Amino acid sequence: MTEQRLRKHVKGRRGEEFREKIKGLKAGETIGVAIDVSKSFYRAIIFNFDGALLREPFEVDVFEKGYKELLSEVKRAVKEWEAKKVFWVMEPTACYHHNLARHLVGDGQEVIFLNPSQVASNRDQTMLQGLKSDDIDLGAIADLLIRGEGYFYNLEEGIYLELKESTYWREKKLKMQTQLKNQIRARLERIFPGLTSKYGGNQPLFSDLWEQGASRGLMKVGLTPQQILQLPIRSLKKKFKDVGHPISTNCARKIKIYLERMLLPEDRVLGPVIELLMRDVKLLETLESEMAEVEGEMIEGVKKTSWGHLLGKIKGIGDIMVASFAGAVGDIAKFKWGSQIFRKSGLDPKSKQSGQYEVRGLPIRRMGGNLLRCILYKMADSVIKHNPYFGLYYEYLVEKQKKLSKKAQIAVSNKLTRVMFALVRDKAEFAPPTVKIDYLEVLFAKTKQERKERREKRKRKREKASHDSRISGLEAPSLGKAVSLDL
Repeated sequence: MTEQRLRKHVKGRRGEEFREKIKGLKAGETIGVAIDVSKSFYRAIIFNFDGALLREPFEVDVFEKGYKELLSEVKRAVKEWEAKKVFWVMEPTACYHHNLARHLVGDGQEVIFLNPSQVASNRDQTMLQGLKSDDIDLGAIADLLIRGEGYFYNLEEGIYLELKESTYWREKKLKMQTQLKNQIRARLERIFPGLTSKYGGNQPLFSDLWEQGASRGLMKVGLTPQQILQLPIRSLKKKFKDVGHPISTNCARKIKIYLERMLLPEDRVLGPVIELLMRDVKLLETLESEMAEVEGEMIEGVKKTSWGHLLGKIKGIGDIMVASFAGAVGDIAKFKWGSQIFRKSGLDPKSKQSGQYEVRGLPIRRMGGNLLRCILYKMADSVIKHNPYFGLYYEYLVEKQKKLSKKAQIAVSNKLTRVMFALVRDKAEFAPPTVKIDYLEVLFAKTKQERKERREKRKRKREKASHDSRISGLEAPSLGKAVSLDL
């Protein structure tokens, strides 16, 4: 039976769970505490499920004194109104709600979270689109709780908390790493103009700027192009060896030959640039070292969870991807179907249907976690490139179903999520239907070859246009002279 057939409440499993919590209670006997969380203070209101305001908005600080004052106000309201049930509801705000929620749960309180987009949408429904204040948000939060919206406390603990924090840390550092690499590349181009140029069929000096030892050595030796050209081969090799990146005689010769072709800047303008380049490279290597250490800890940590079953199972998904996915999703026991994890990411599309009218192709909901959405999208991109099962499925969606590439990649994310969930749930091996793969390979072999030929044709056309432009540029002066002679 499907989830829809098993539903006992119009709001599904969460609605049923919430109904059980308030079963047999009158609206006036149930109290809600809506809290707007911020870095320095909490603003709160106390109300009952009839909608009556029992305590006007008040503020407490984030220290222990403020927490005790908050509990005291709620206890006073419970005693005064003879309430039998109390719900604490808040909107997750960065990391500021974690400490308060954990203390409340530790004191035996019922804590409910509301998605920030729910609160914003509810505020808009009450025709308050142009207003934004804490008190309006509190009213929207209280209204959603009375209607049974939100989800119960679900903060991670133990190894899943460690994985989650490490995953967040790593994703932030990946962005920092990209920024550093962009800065380093820009400075290299100032010092060595044309170092990475592919214009006119030129082959860059290094095929990989970040993985090759010779390229790292060039960043760290602190020499200008003129100084490199003036050094003998043996001295140049020693410079590279001193910074921890030894090169061969042939490699040193290639570097000098490549630099001879450059339109070199003057040494007097390169001093500050070279110094900052060396600092950036040092910072990059420190960051890479720290990231490698954390990634190793993440891989060891995921082995202690159910998600560890995925390690090495699916081609295209490395161990660190599995660890990041586990950190973003949490305990698999919280889910019954893989589709729930996909919805948690917010990659599922919006829906709009009325009668027989249904709109398809709407944007994604974006109501889930940004981190999980980002990781799933990266994983889908990886399996499309390296795993025939998912790669051919992507080709099928693009070529036969005529889907846009991004929509096809989201569909692959959905399929991948369900496959991973099933593998972990059943402790199974990844064994896709090879007959279907063989059929798809035959079906798309011609299409792939056609795309390759089109790419090569476009490349030849660009090269011809570049060649023609250079020729016309060279011929321009002679044409000018001919015209002047005629005159």
